[in-house]
Amino acid sequence: MRLRNSIAGLLLCIVIFNACSKKGGGSTPPPPPPPTPPGCAANTAPANGFFVTTTSLTLSWSAVTGATGYDVYLGASPASATVISSNVTTTSYNYTVPGFATSQTLYWYVQPKNATGGAAGCSSTVTSFVSAVIQAPPPFGYYVVGYLPSYRTITDIPDVKFRMTNVIVYAFYGVNSSGTLSAPASPASTLAAVATKARTNNAKIFLGINDGSGDGKTNFKNMAATAAGRNNFIKGVMNVVRTNNLDGVDMDWEFPTTSDGTDLTFTALMKELSDSLHRDARYYLSSAVTAGKYAGGIRDAIRNEIFPYVDFFNVMAYDDFNTTVPYRHHSDYTLAQTCLNYWLTTRGMPASKCVLGLPAYGRPSGITQSNTVLTYKTILSQGGNPQYDSAVVTAGGFTIYTIYYNGQYTVKRKAKLAKDIANGVMLWEKWQDAADGNSLLKAACDTVGRGY
Repeated sequence: MRLRNSIAGLLLCIVIFNACSKKGGGSTPPPPPPPTPPGCAANTAPANGFFVTTTSLTLSWSAVTGATGYDVYLGASPASATVISSNVTTTSYNYTVPGFATSQTLYWYVQPKNATGGAAGCSSTVTSFVSAVIQAPPPFGYYVVGYLPSYRTITDIPDVKFRMTNVIVYAFYGVNSSGTLSAPASPASTLAAVATKARTNNAKIFLGINDGSGDGKTNFKNMAATAAGRNNFIKGVMNVVRTNNLDGVDMDWEFPTTSDGTDLTFTALMKELSDSLHRDARYYLSSAVTAGKYAGGIRDAIRNEIFPYVDFFNVMAYDDFNTTVPYRHHSDYTLAQTCLNYWLTTRGMPASKCVLGLPAYGRPSGITQSNTVLTYKTILSQGGNPQYDSAVVTAGGFTIYTIYYNGQYTVKRKAKLAKDIANGVMLWEKWQDAADGNSLLKAACDTVGRGY
């Protein structure tokens, strides 16, 4: 009986203990579920489609809960991406971009992982960046540049005059009130026709862009004032260049100045345009610049910073005239020396990028300038001598006055000077030149030995 009572008491204690345990006593909790692979990460930098022009790049991504490391994949396509670094314990990786001959698009993503394994399907998070090769195209010797305004008829200019120049600048496109590129209104010669004639005669063809006057200057200034404006404008420029299979762009902003900050926006515009044109060394960039004779905000607006961005500069060494002082030549040999000395010596412009501007027209001195500028070929038709630099003419309401121009003798001297210390000549403009043996372009080419 006593044994039976003892057993019953023991059983009662066990039941009571189990009941208490179920009410929150000190039992061992159930084991945690087994670990699972983490999810995928999101790429955060660089932005998808970002252009990289340096050899150092930081790839960054979002942190993933449960991940103890990340494998970084990269390749020329999402499917061909392979691991370039494994078990990265942070959320970024410094990648050294290889040097490429041409621009390359590279694709990358990360695979988070832990002791259980790696995340699945992370190739769907792939993004890309472009390793852009920004490099100037090769120079092509002594430059002989000829501007051709859109309002001129190209059939008036014989093919040999195109062969004398190795660069034709179609002048000018402008900027509209929306800040985008605008073609000249009702041109006598279209860009396509000039480009075809240039290529036929082995000359490169550049798109000339000018700020014009009045609203054009305001539009140009407003466009260049913001990064968004410049970016939108450059997209339009590149579209015209590619569509027309051109060789480059000539920028002719007359003129940025330090007085209103356009020296800074001009510099930014040229840097950004240079990057676009020079991708894979495809297109050239030239710029017309002030003569540099007179100190001030206009001269100083051409900052040395732009020298590496531009392939050559057309120095406008002319129009140094005076309406009250007689007997003053607007573009004599001394002015050429002064301009080249300033840009080459004082400012340090690379001689290989310096092109001396020549006028194919004349100006009087000491009289009102309205309607008195005459083309070189018109001056010859009024009795001017191709070897001289002045002639007595009648035009524009004035009779028997002296006009000053560059004849062949002066052009030859300037062409030699530009060959000795610079790297070319530029003519404003081709249509104004004589079409026969009195041609100024012919004189320049004969002097420097350029065949045509």
